[in-house]
Amino acid sequence: MNRPRFSFVAVLLFCLGSTAFTQLSHQFLNTAHNSHFGIPQGVAVGSDGVVFLANGNDGLRAYTYDGSAFTNTAHRNDGDYAFGLAVGPDGTVFLANRYDGLRAYTYDGSSLTNTAHINDGGKALSVAVGSDGTVFLANSGDGLRAYHYDGASFTTIAHIDDGGGAADVTLGSDGTLFLANYNDGLRAYTFNGTLFTNTAHIDDGDYARSVEVAPDGAVFLTTDGDGVRAYTYNGTSFSKTVHTDNSWYPHALAVGSDGTVFIAYKFYDLRAYSYNGTSLTETGVINYGWEANSMAIGPDGTLFLAIQEGGLQAFTFDGAVFTHKARIYDAGNAHKVAIGPDGTVFLANGYDGLRVYTYDGVSFTDVAHANDGGCAYNLEVGSDGMVFLACGTDGLRAYSFRNNTLVNRAHIDVGDNDGYAAGIAIGSDGTVYLANGHDGLRAFTYNGSALLNLAHIDDGGFAFDAEVGPDGTIFLANGEDGLRAYTYNRNVFTNTAFVDLQEYSYSVTVAPNSTVFLANGGDGLWAFSYDGSAFTATAHLADAGYSEDVAVGPDGTVFLASRSGGLRAFSFDGAAFANTANINEGNAAYGVAVGSDGTIFLANEFLGMFAYTYAPVTGIKDQIVTEPNRYFLAQNYPNPFNPSTTIGYDLPQAVHLRLVIYDVLGRHIRTLMDGQQPAGHFQTTWDGTDEFSLPVGSGLYFCRMESAEFVKVVKLLLAR
Repeated sequence: MNRPRFSFVAVLLFCLGSTAFTQLSHQFLNTAHNSHFGIPQGVAVGSDGVVFLANGNDGLRAYTYDGSAFTNTAHRNDGDYAFGLAVGPDGTVFLANRYDGLRAYTYDGSSLTNTAHINDGGKALSVAVGSDGTVFLANSGDGLRAYHYDGASFTTIAHIDDGGGAADVTLGSDGTLFLANYNDGLRAYTFNGTLFTNTAHIDDGDYARSVEVAPDGAVFLTTDGDGVRAYTYNGTSFSKTVHTDNSWYPHALAVGSDGTVFIAYKFYDLRAYSYNGTSLTETGVINYGWEANSMAIGPDGTLFLAIQEGGLQAFTFDGAVFTHKARIYDAGNAHKVAIGPDGTVFLANGYDGLRVYTYDGVSFTDVAHANDGGCAYNLEVGSDGMVFLACGTDGLRAYSFRNNTLVNRAHIDVGDNDGYAAGIAIGSDGTVYLANGHDGLRAFTYNGSALLNLAHIDDGGFAFDAEVGPDGTIFLANGEDGLRAYTYNRNVFTNTAFVDLQEYSYSVTVAPNSTVFLANGGDGLWAFSYDGSAFTATAHLADAGYSEDVAVGPDGTVFLASRSGGLRAFSFDGAAFANTANINEGNAAYGVAVGSDGTIFLANEFLGMFAYTYAPVTGIKDQIVTEPNRYFLAQNYPNPFNPSTTIGYDLPQAVHLRLVIYDVLGRHIRTLMDGQQPAGHFQTTWDGTDEFSLPVGSGLYFCRMESAEFVKVVKLLLAR
C-alpha cells in the first residue's frame, strides 16, 4: 500500500509556515513559457535577442522569442551537464558544462556548431566574457580561469584558486571580475592579460550563490538561506550597504539597465527591488513555479528565467496584470477548483487561501482574494453561490461572493480528533459534508451566519473527498481505507457499503447516471455501480498515472487529474474506459473541474491554473493529443518515499528502453527496464532494493531513462 501523498505534520508546517502573498502596485506579466526535457540551469541572451538555454543533461538550446512565444531553433547535446553560459561580443556561445569543462559554439540561426572544447578539471559552473573576448570560467574546486579563444581552440592564460568553491563570475564595467565563492564569500580580481590579482575579499557567512553588478557599480550577492547583500567596491575593499534576509533562498539574480534588481527565490517568487544606495525596496512580485536556476535580461528588458521544474519562461515588468494566455499562477499551491453557477472560477490555493477569477475564454482575471489562515485545500460552491472552503487544520469556512468581494461569513474548526479539512460536498438541501482527515465525515448546516455540526462518523482511514449522488447518498474517498457510502437522515450517518482497494483513495465523483468514479492514487481510475447496499466494480484502468482528482463532463467524458500524467480524458461505456486525450504541461496536476460550457479547468500545484477546451471535431475528440507526442519521464511519487515509489513515463513510439537506478557516486543499483516497449503511457515501481533484492540505504538516488533518441534523469530520495 502506498503511503498518503503527504504527512499530516508536513502539510501543517508547509501551509502554516509559508509567507503569504501580498498584491503590490507593480506586477509582472508572464508572456511565454516553454519546456523541454532536461533541467534548465543557465540562460543568456545574444545582442540580437536570441535566447540560449543551458538545459542540464539535455545540453544547449537556442530560441527565438517574438514577445508571446518561444520557437526552438537549435539544439546540441555534447554530453555531461550544461550549467552556465555566456554570449561573446561576436555572438560565440560559451558553455560551462560541469565536469565536461568549457565549450564554444557558433550559431547560424538554425544550428549550433561546437568549435572548441577544454577541460581543466574542477566543476565548470559559470562563464563570463570580457569586452576583448577573454573567457573567464568559475570552475568550482579549481578556482577561476582565463582563456583565449581563437575561433577553433581554447588556450589557458591564467589561473587562480583561493579555495571556497567558485560558483558564479561576472564582470564590472571597468573589467573587474567579481566571484561568488560559495563558502568563501565574495572576491574581486583584476586581470592584466596574463595574471589575476585578488584585490578584495569579504565573507559575511552562509553560501555565496550568485553575483551581479549594477550600472552604477553596486555589487549584489545572493547567499543560500541568508538573503541578499549589496556592496560598494572602491578598488581595494568591499563595504556592505544592505543586507536583506527573508530566508527565501535566493537562487537567480539580475540587474536591469535602470538599476532594478530582480531576484528569483527557490520557493516560487520572482521579485523586483529598487536600490537607493542604502536600502532595497520591493516593487513587484510574481510566482513563477519552482526553483529558478538562472536569469538573463534581453535587450528590450524582457526577463528570461531558466526554471528547474518549469522550463524557460519570459516575463516583463511594466505594471501590467499577470496572465499567461489561459494560465494564471498566483502565489500558493493550486489544489482544487470549483465553478460557480454564473461561471465564476474559484481556486483553493494552498497557503495563499481562496482566489476568484473570471475567465473570458482567452485569459483569467483575478477579481478577489481571501486568506484567513490554514491551507486552502478543497472547495465547493452552492447553488446560491456560497463558497465552502476546506482549510486543512483550520477547519471549514463559508464565504459569500458579491460585487467582486469575498466575505468570510462563518468558520468552524473541528480538528480536535486529528482533523484535517480536505474534501467538501453539498447536498441538494444545502447540507455541507466535510471529509475531515483522521476525524472522518461530518455534516453541517449553514444558517447564514454560522456553521452547525449535526452529525459525525469515523470509520478509520483518512477522509479525503466526499460527493453526493443524485439520490442523496454520500460517497467518501477515505484514503487508505477505500471507498464508503453513507445515508444521512439529518441526525445520523449510516454506512451502507464499503470497498477497500488497498491503495490510497483521493477523489470521488458521481455521474448523472449514478456511476461512481474513484481516483485511487497509484492504482489508477475505477468505476463502480452502487445498488444501495454494495459496490460493484465495473471498470478499472491501472495505467492512468497517479490519480488525484476526477470530474465528469456534460457529455459523460471522464476527466482525470493525474499527478504524473497531467490531464487525461476517458470515454466510459459502462464496462470499460477508453483514453481519448492527454495533455501534460508539468507534474502535480491536483484538481479538475468542468464548466457548464465544457471548459476544463486544471489546478496544477506548481504551475497554477490552466483552462482547456475539449470538443469533438469530425467525430474525433482531438483538442488534446490522444497519444504521447514526446518522451517524458515524470518525477517519482511519492518522493521522499519508503519503501516503494512509482515512476511514470511516456513513449511517443516503440523503442528499446533502459530505466536504471544509480546512486550519487554513479554506481549501478537496479535495472527496472531494459527491452523493447511500444508507444504509450507507462509506470513502474522501485521498491528500494538492488539487483539482488537487498534493501539499499537512505539517501539520494537517480533514475535514468534512456533510449536512442532521449535521455532524462530524475532524483529519488529514499527515507527509511
